[in-house]
Amino acid sequence: PEVYILENGVRRWIPDPDIFNQFGYDWQNIKNVPDNLLESYPLGDKLSRYSDYPEGSLIKGTGPEVYLIELGKRRWIPSPEIFEGSGFGWRYIIQVDDKKLKRIKESEYLTLMEINKYPETKIISGPDSKETLEATEVTFEYSGTNPLGSKSNLSFETYLVGYDKDWRRQGKKYSKTYKLPKESGSYTFYVRAKNEEGYYDSSPASFSFQVGLSPYYQKVEIKRVRPKEKNFQDDYLVIRNDEKQTIDISGWTIETNLAKVAIPQAIKELSHPFSSADQTNIRLEYKDEMIISAGSSPRGINFKTNKCTGYLDQSERFYPSLDEDCPRLDESEYDHLNPACRDFIKKLSRCEIPDYSDNPAVNSDSECTGFLNEKFNYQQCYLDHHQEMDFLQSQWRIFLKRSVDIFPNSGDTIILRDESGLIIDEYTY
Repeated sequence: PEVYILENGVRRWIPDPDIFNQFGYDWQNIKNVPDNLLESYPLGDKLSRYSDYPEGSLIKGTGPEVYLIELGKRRWIPSPEIFEGSGFGWRYIIQVDDKKLKRIKESEYLTLMEINKYPETKIISGPDSKETLEATEVTFEYSGTNPLGSKSNLSFETYLVGYDKDWRRQGKKYSKTYKLPKESGSYTFYVRAKNEEGYYDSSPASFSFQVGLSPYYQKVEIKRVRPKEKNFQDDYLVIRNDEKQTIDISGWTIETNLAKVAIPQAIKELSHPFSSADQTNIRLEYKDEMIISAGSSPRGINFKTNKCTGYLDQSERFYPSLDEDCPRLDESEYDHLNPACRDFIKKLSRCEIPDYSDNPAVNSDSECTGFLNEKFNYQQCYLDHHQEMDFLQSQWRIFLKRSVDIFPNSGDTIILRDESGLIIDEYTY
């Protein structure tokens, strides 16, 4: 539910609706972005009711003049041509009180041919992106370009997420060394340049890495991936527990170049009627598999399969299909029915919901149709067999409910991470 504003390449949390409204923001202007894109921006100070209007804000009072907030001052935008030529959007103008507007110092007006004032930062050396390190001492070297003067006029700030609590000034140093705890951990290093005029790099350079591996490293594996189905919502991957222990996967995530998605909860014993409210944390037993689909569940739930779940695949099809190995009825259960009805039952496939509409000998026999309707469905199968020791199977069906493709057909590396963000397994296709 968190909403942020971007300022100089840093995301600032807007902690409550009152502050959101105080700054004159419009709820319709909130942009939904993938989690991995959001997390690529380092987290800065939260916005408070005492904060100044963030850098880059467009504001106006009761008059027609529109201003850009830059370095804490307001710059008048003299014409619509300059406004639109600068890439601004009219819908993002914030209406402010005239008294507040006058308290903001005014700077020179904006022109159409503004020179670039923002430095750029680059990381020259450090660990490879997403590399897992054994050493706990890590050094980054970085540099930058300054459009308003010499590189020597730049200063730098660094922020190691997972270690630092905020940006740290490094002055004119071109390297930063960290001595990290020996315990496993995931980190993202950010660095941004600032010139003497006060302009920050609006897109800080970053690198992600981790020290140590998950305790479940390659105990739970990505066994196979199907990323190129005709409908991207049918894309899926299979994860398997090959360790002789039960593993709780609460908080685990699947990461691709397009998204980072949390593995949801599921229903272990699918009673009838079933509800998503029955979902709990998934505990993978030895040799359990999870088929994780990109789209939505035809039944609106995630669940562990059982002897009877093949019935669920009849009216609304799952992809890939559920196993159809429902228990057959013993002949003694229906030997009281007429021969035509008994023959019809014998020809039914496992988990088949009977369709007798074109069989006059069956559909005209109310005793037969009553028996068929009662016995051949998930509810009755569950009631008859759920107490059996082998009722539950070793497969989970999980659905990520994605509305856009997260497994690119061109190829990718899928990363499975534990609740601490540590790598469990990787799969490249």
